[in-house]
Amino acid sequence: MEKPNWLLQEHIKMTLDARPILAAGEHPLARVLDETKNLHSGEIYELITPFPPVPMIEKLKIAGFECYSEPDTSGLFRNYFMRP
Repeated sequence: MEKPNWLLQEHIKMTLDARPILAAGEHPLARVLDETKNLHSGEIYELITPFPPVPMIEKLKIAGFECYSEPDTSGLFRNYFMRP
């Protein structure tokens, strides 16, 4: 998938590294849903995960967010959610 034109570093307003949450046996879904509610149009939420969080991506798509996910050079996934 090609990087979307809305994905601009300066529009990233929040970043969450979910690895410590997942390592504790918890799921970051509730936190991500809560924090993305605070985004304004054009703002982006970045989520770092060790795998593509497909169910979360689907929930945010249903909620109206633009979503994009890509692996970085270390093998982690950078997931971006933009409020249109």
